[in-house]
Amino acid sequence: MKNGLLIIPLLLWAVALAAQHQDITFTAELSKDRMLLNSTVAYNLTLRNAQGEQLTPPDFSDFEVLQGPNRSIGTTILNGVASSQMTFSWMLQPKRTGTLTVGPATVRAAGRTYRANAERVEVLDADAGNPGAAPENFLRAEVSTDRAYVGQQIILNLNLYASVNPISRNMVREPDLDGFFARPRRRFDAAPTNVIENGREYQRRTLASLALFPIKSGTLTIDPYRMVIGAVRTRGNSSFSRRFTEQIPVNSDTVYVEVRELPQPRPADFSGGVGTYQLDVQVDRNQLTTDDALQIVMQVTGQGDVQRIEAPTPVDARDWNIYDPRVTREEFLDGPSGMFGRKTFEYQLVPKRSGTYDVAPSLTYFDTDRGEYVTLTPENFAVTVAGGSGQKSYTIDTAATVVEAPLTLRPAPPLRPGRRFDADPAARPWFWGMMVLPLLIGGGIIGWSRYRAHRDARDPAIVLRERAGRVAAARLREAKVHLDKVEPRPFYDAIEGALLTYLRDRFSLRVADLGRTNIRQILGAAGAEAGLIERYDLLLGRCEMALYAGQDSAADLGDTYATAAELITETERQLK
Repeated sequence: MKNGLLIIPLLLWAVALAAQHQDITFTAELSKDRMLLNSTVAYNLTLRNAQGEQLTPPDFSDFEVLQGPNRSIGTTILNGVASSQMTFSWMLQPKRTGTLTVGPATVRAAGRTYRANAERVEVLDADAGNPGAAPENFLRAEVSTDRAYVGQQIILNLNLYASVNPISRNMVREPDLDGFFARPRRRFDAAPTNVIENGREYQRRTLASLALFPIKSGTLTIDPYRMVIGAVRTRGNSSFSRRFTEQIPVNSDTVYVEVRELPQPRPADFSGGVGTYQLDVQVDRNQLTTDDALQIVMQVTGQGDVQRIEAPTPVDARDWNIYDPRVTREEFLDGPSGMFGRKTFEYQLVPKRSGTYDVAPSLTYFDTDRGEYVTLTPENFAVTVAGGSGQKSYTIDTAATVVEAPLTLRPAPPLRPGRRFDADPAARPWFWGMMVLPLLIGGGIIGWSRYRAHRDARDPAIVLRERAGRVAAARLREAKVHLDKVEPRPFYDAIEGALLTYLRDRFSLRVADLGRTNIRQILGAAGAEAGLIERYDLLLGRCEMALYAGQDSAADLGDTYATAAELITETERQLK
């Protein structure tokens, strides 16, 4: 018995000790997986949730150590959980070509020894691929596929390949995208990535991303993007030098996309959807009478343009009266691999007679992954219909037919005293008023036309700035509706859209320039105070956490709305 009582504390101690160490990690990472012989690579060792000692770094015999080790310490709080990290970093340059390995490192933490993973990098000769012919910087419009069907989603990423560190970007021209229905994407990976092209190392960064849906067949053309980037240069001799910003034009190439019509023959129940979809069906009952209406909800979700999807016929029209469905939801959602759509149809179906019916709503679409038409039938419902009493228990919204009254001629009424059929209208004041009225109207039209011409000739940037406050106020009114209904996710989406739309119009920005880092730089260059810039960043960060990290608490909606209104007002006050 005593031994049993002794084992219990030992087990509890072992569980506590395991819990203490389960969140401690020690990892290694190289900033590149491919590089040139004459370039450098950063090597980082990161210890999380512990204080380390007795660090044993790996063998760097294949590298020249240019810097390091440098140590940094940080703390982050996510969903109320705090975590710390300690990072050791080195800057290395390879001594030879080939696949080089950085071996594991060790560190002591919380009474244990932790071992980091080994890392490898492929080192290429600096002369490989004729680097002299490779441009220093270039712009490339890259599409997910150059062969597609009408209606198929194509992702276009505008990527900047730079061997310099650009401090500014100015879009000069964007293509018209004729032949495509385009939707801009806000959620794409904009982090820089190291790549090697034609023997030269570049830092590739995605500046903008679009979801394109071809609306016609044939060879469609995406004209070049034209941009000017700014890079810091140094000019001078051995005794004197100065730094200046060089404006470098970069253009993308013309992109061609071969678009095919959908295969023939098309199924009779084809919905018009092109992509990959899922179907969810719900019915409100499985027993009813001929006096009742069956409610069916069909929700279509998937990767594609849901606007093209027409309402399918859910049952056999020989057994049911089918009324036009209502579209209760139609929206696009931005995902990591492209745009996702969601569309919901609500039906009211009235049985024509009693009996037992198999209700199996389906959706037929063209699957671009499989290259064929696919029919989805998620579930088969057995619905029993009994005879009714003839008293309807439902109402159907149908437009009433307007019957026009027949045209009849009324007899002329008798003249009032003092009036004659042969009276001269020119002797009356109202006659001359009617003569002058067209001249007044014509003069008003000419004046209004001149005013509109003067207004349209103004600088578009000035017009946008004047409209910025009104547009932002309208978007905030949309957020106010979601605030009153306590709908967190649509509310945060409306707040983020209001702020980004306001900044875009206020500073004449492109969609690609609406990143948080770029917004900080633009506000700072315009003369905004540091506190205002920080409040913008905090509020946009709060919206991102609410929309994409699930932190959409309804308790913060009022404060968020008030903060957004104050930011716009304060911006107008500071940046007159």
